[in-house]
Order: sequence, then structure tokens, then C-alpha cells
Amino acid sequence: MRRILTFLKIFRYDLLVMLVALRHRDTPKQIKGLLIVAILYLVSPIDLIPDTIPVLGIMDDAVIVPAAVCGLTRLLPGHVRYYAEHRADQIIRYVPVMMLIASLVVLAWLGLLAYGLFKLFF
Repeated sequence: MRRILTFLKIFRYDLLVMLVALRHRDTPKQIKGLLIVAILYLVSPIDLIPDTIPVLGIMDDAVIVPAAVCGLTRLLPGHVRYYAEHRADQIIRYVPVMMLIASLVVLAWLGLLAYGLFKLFF
């Protein structure tokens, strides 16, 4: 279980690096295109193994997309990768604050929904 959590943390960091590199002007267009294809594959209903097969359907997404992101991260030019990693380190410091703010927004929406339903029925 510890290996899986470590892998997910590495994947999260690599994905953040790739998203920062996606906005950099020196990132090759082929890498940008392949990253977009990998993200589209993740959300696309068309898969190599259909999602209707209980475990294998999700496993192909869980293997192909992280492998693509990891491989594309290694293909980045040196100065782009350095910039993206530096910027990702700055962004990752604020993730707990962003999660707290997002949680508060979701709780506020749920509160407003509950209030509206209460007023609607009572």
C-alpha cells in the first residue's frame, strides 16, 4: 500500500510539472499534443479495455496515463523542466490552503442547497 501511495504522490507532482510546462513557450508542440491526447484518453469513453470489465477497465487508465505523463516529463528540454519543477514546487506549497478553500466552497454550496430544499418543502 505504501508503494501505491508513493507512486500517486510522484504522479501528482509529475502531472503538475507537465501542466506548468504546457504553458511554457519553449515546450515542443509534440509534447504538448501528446499530453493533451493522454488527458483526453483519461476522460474518453473509448478505452483499450472497456470500463464495463470490473477491475481491468479502470486499470488501463491507471497505468497508461501515469506512464505517459512520466515519459513526457523526461522528454522535456532541460531548461523547461527546471522551470516547471521550480514553479511546481512553489505551487505545491499552497495545495493545503487551496484544498481548505475548495472544501469551504463545497460546504457553502451544500448549505445553500439544504437551505433551499428546506424552504421549498417546509
